[in-house]
Amino acid sequence: MQSNLWTSSMPWIDYPDADVEGYVAALPRLPPYDLREKLTQWKQNGVVIFEGAVSEADIVGYLADIDLLKRDFSNYEIEIEVRGKQLSSKDLEAFPEDLTGVKLNHMHCFSKHAARLSLTPHVVDFLSHVFREPAAVCQSLTFWRGSEQPIHIDYPYVRQQQTLSYLAASWIPLEDVHPDSGPLGYYPGAHKIDKSGFFDWGNGSIIQDESSTRSPIEFAHYLKSRMSELGIKRQDFCPKRGDVLLWHGNLPHEGTAVKDRTRTRKSLVTHYTSEPALPDWMRNHDSAGKPIGVFANGGYCYRWRWFDNAPAFPSWQT
Repeated sequence: MQSNLWTSSMPWIDYPDADVEGYVAALPRLPPYDLREKLTQWKQNGVVIFEGAVSEADIVGYLADIDLLKRDFSNYEIEIEVRGKQLSSKDLEAFPEDLTGVKLNHMHCFSKHAARLSLTPHVVDFLSHVFREPAAVCQSLTFWRGSEQPIHIDYPYVRQQQTLSYLAASWIPLEDVHPDSGPLGYYPGAHKIDKSGFFDWGNGSIIQDESSTRSPIEFAHYLKSRMSELGIKRQDFCPKRGDVLLWHGNLPHEGTAVKDRTRTRKSLVTHYTSEPALPDWMRNHDSAGKPIGVFANGGYCYRWRWFDNAPAFPSWQT
């Protein structure tokens, strides 16, 4: 099995002998949050939560950008997934009225508010300590309702990064999350490879690709069985607007059941790698060599080059 794809070059904190105390003590200055506590939580649980850390102005601005897209969808070329089918907003005859199963992809390339949310200061600062390299956005997903996605781990699907194990994600609620709306559920501590194990997608591969002989449902059954055997209980995340949760690239998580179909669960998910691990096709520069995108708080959020001629929202110019 290709487990060495993950284990050959893990972030320092994933090694059993990672010295959090020594790392923090050696820093010339500390961030405005308890870095020692957060790194310890990450090492033990694979999850960190920052309460009230997200810009309210950017949440308001991003929701306005989404409303603009819903009104003027034919003026944009944004990837939209409708119940598993990949479409372009430009190709829609009408924007879906039922937003269940609807997901917007890569909105960080069109909305400056989305890019800024992805580069929330505490998030990119914390990940710079996890990676010991600057954090860079490699994907974003926007949801209106609970996904009800079965238990899974990200790296078999999000694998563009040049170093597979340099992967993390943030989950930002764009509204208060009700327990009946299908909140995010996660399994603390199961990010450790001796707990999650490695699922064989076929022929020893630990990632899903065109040669895989096994399905995401089989992967979910495998993880569910592992969690049951180890006695790891799911925790549900019902945050307030302005909170943010970060999870490890090997942390099992899921979209829990939606108990009230009238409730929304608007959220922005961003996947990150380290800037050196970002593939070249995710970088973009103008003719003078200046990077194109949003770069703030020590983090990188490129606007991908194949969107150069695609219209962005007016917020991109602010």
